[in-house]
Amino acid sequence: MSQKIIIVGAGPAGLFAALELTKDADHPEVTIIEQGPSLESRPRTETMIGVGGSGTFSDGKLHFTPVLSHEKLFDLYSLEEYQTFLDYSEKLFLDYGVTAPNTPENLAEADEIVEQCHQQGIKLYIRRCRHVGSDMLPGVVKNMVDELEKRGVKFICQTKIDQIVAKYKKIISIKSGNQNFTADSFLIAPGRIGAIWFQNQAKILGLNYKYQEVEIGVRVEFPATVMEKHSKIMHENIYSIQTPTFGDTVRTFCPCPNGFVAIENYQDFLCVNGHSNTNTFSSNSNFNFTVPVTLTEPTGNTSVYAANIAKLTNLLGDNKPLLQRLGDLKSGHRSTWEKINNNLFKPTLTNVTPGDISLALPHRLVTDIIEGLDILNRVLPGINSDSTLLYAPEVKLRGNRVTINRQLQTEIPNLFVAGDGVGASGNIVGAAISGIMAARGMII
Repeated sequence: MSQKIIIVGAGPAGLFAALELTKDADHPEVTIIEQGPSLESRPRTETMIGVGGSGTFSDGKLHFTPVLSHEKLFDLYSLEEYQTFLDYSEKLFLDYGVTAPNTPENLAEADEIVEQCHQQGIKLYIRRCRHVGSDMLPGVVKNMVDELEKRGVKFICQTKIDQIVAKYKKIISIKSGNQNFTADSFLIAPGRIGAIWFQNQAKILGLNYKYQEVEIGVRVEFPATVMEKHSKIMHENIYSIQTPTFGDTVRTFCPCPNGFVAIENYQDFLCVNGHSNTNTFSSNSNFNFTVPVTLTEPTGNTSVYAANIAKLTNLLGDNKPLLQRLGDLKSGHRSTWEKINNNLFKPTLTNVTPGDISLALPHRLVTDIIEGLDILNRVLPGINSDSTLLYAPEVKLRGNRVTINRQLQTEIPNLFVAGDGVGASGNIVGAAISGIMAARGMII
């Protein structure tokens, strides 16, 4: 009888695991269970769940340099070993339709910008990136899904798993309401939206885990000309700054040149994100500007901490993200629609509530954001303008990391994990790689 494998989650971790599991003719029987809709029925407003995961309608940046978010599994793999997975995953992305070129194209120009930033007390990372675009990435996901269906992989959508059932140190089934799914092995890849759910399941199953760092802050929007020079050379320009008052690190992530700010729906709360298209452009640019947060005593539960900040922000925004002019934040005044409408440029996301972000985010994080933008203004003149727009909350949840081996196998032998929601990755490519690692470990 063929080995039966169930994958929970049809994001990049789940899809790449299925591609790896079924690449040979004599492959296991694979079923993917996804709580969101199929790709065909998934609206663009459903950014967090559905086939393709949260990456489907994202900015579509694929990173192939082993730094920052790729460092989640460096305790299990050497840099050289991990690079082989990066190269392998890149080939797969290209096989399924990615045609975006590598950036930066001119390393000498990029190095010059890095040096200029360093002279101003700012660290600028160079990451090799292919920017697919949120208008093109769904087509790549569709190519993968079509291939998996040809190979006999079964997709069960609109089905949320409530419970992982174990007995005698073995997973015997997973449950969704009255439905019971059984298999020989299970891969749990729930994505960022499933981070807190998996934390609760890990407790029930008695798995050892460590809380992961989360990132909390704002999405910053500004005229595209402010970042245009750097974006043309690098596209993926990631700045890291040490703030003077608290000595914290504040970083940019997911820069979206000529992009749009969008809502991320975690179901229990709303956050913001950004994306750029390949064929449709805004006159604004934006980036994530967040502070990495870890907690110690008496609690290390960063996921619940970040979720509660997001919920408080939503409460103040009447279940919408908050929007505030930087000048208003610095002067201690809330923003209003009158101020926003008279701003030097218009926001790309208007399903928001003008308000006061300092009532939602902790004072320490607000101070970090204000000081960080002031320092960043040294290399991006205009970013610290009073008219710069801040959207909150921008929260990046990372699942708690359970004890795993190199095959991403947990302490329960037939239970494997992958992706952001279980703390094994921090971006699209990293999630894909973790799925490949787990798949190789699952094949008997």
